[in-house]
Amino acid sequence: MPEYIATFTTGFGEYIQKQMAEDMPGIKTVGLYDGLIHFQYHGDYSKLVKLIYFNNIFYVLKAFRGKSISFEQMTNAVCKKKESLPVTKGSFRIRFSRENQFAKVDQSITIKAENHIVKESDLKINRVNPSTEIWYIIRTEGVGFYGQLLFKRKMTEKNLKKGELRPEFAYLMCLCGNIAKMDVVCDPFCGYGSIPQQLVKRFSPEKVIATDIDEKKIMAVKKKMYSRKTEITCFCSNIFNLSCVENESVDKIVTDPPWGYYEEIEDIERFYYHMAVEFRRITKENATMVILSARKQELMAACSKAGFIIEKQINTLVNGKKAAVFIVRKDC
Repeated sequence: MPEYIATFTTGFGEYIQKQMAEDMPGIKTVGLYDGLIHFQYHGDYSKLVKLIYFNNIFYVLKAFRGKSISFEQMTNAVCKKKESLPVTKGSFRIRFSRENQFAKVDQSITIKAENHIVKESDLKINRVNPSTEIWYIIRTEGVGFYGQLLFKRKMTEKNLKKGELRPEFAYLMCLCGNIAKMDVVCDPFCGYGSIPQQLVKRFSPEKVIATDIDEKKIMAVKKKMYSRKTEITCFCSNIFNLSCVENESVDKIVTDPPWGYYEEIEDIERFYYHMAVEFRRITKENATMVILSARKQELMAACSKAGFIIEKQINTLVNGKKAAVFIVRKDC
């Protein structure tokens, strides 16, 4: 059966593995690593591209195991066999990656790898702007992969506002919340609407409540949001007094509150505590909250003071910065 590897945002492996099995029946996981999953799939690989949580997708031509794998050993093994590339026309370049970083290798290894592809296909060498890429990947877990890049998600920031979450990250946060069709879900710091949009588009809960202190952002969110399945309400409101939200009316909260790095917040732990107090007021018994922050210690301390239970901490990266997604439950 054809094998693939796909990369994703670090920390979310178990959620992605479970969701992938639901989205693509017939998939079989071979290995799950930090930010990468190795799997078998016999269907049309173009369907994999539609999965929002994958960044890069590779067709695996050969897998390697061993703590002492080298790029030279991998190249020598590859060049001994006939090739079976899924894409054989156009142009290509060779990439070497170790621990998620491009690696430099001896020029002779690169030339040998290039000559092998030229011999085994109609692909032409283009080291600047190729139509496809052939990768040699070495992981710290003692595995390596030789494969052809089939899809690369554009990770550009130019279409996002400052502080706006990427759609795939907002989706993963919603996935952590285990959103049900009958849920009322609130994002009290909705900003430009990344989380509410994913809630409405991909999860269809009964109701989404989006609030923010910035009236301009709320107006922009209102223009973006539409659904026939989900009731949508947007309000301009202060987090310490969400008067627009009734007591114990919310099943789930999914949100990205300020981190105190870019905003004028004198005491971020105190801010988080008062936020948590308001969360306690608006949520139902045993409600789940999914909260993103880079201020891990301050958020955990505030949740503890407010009587919340932190069920899980998912360490991750947001635009290269260390942060964590906390799955929090209301302790009744």
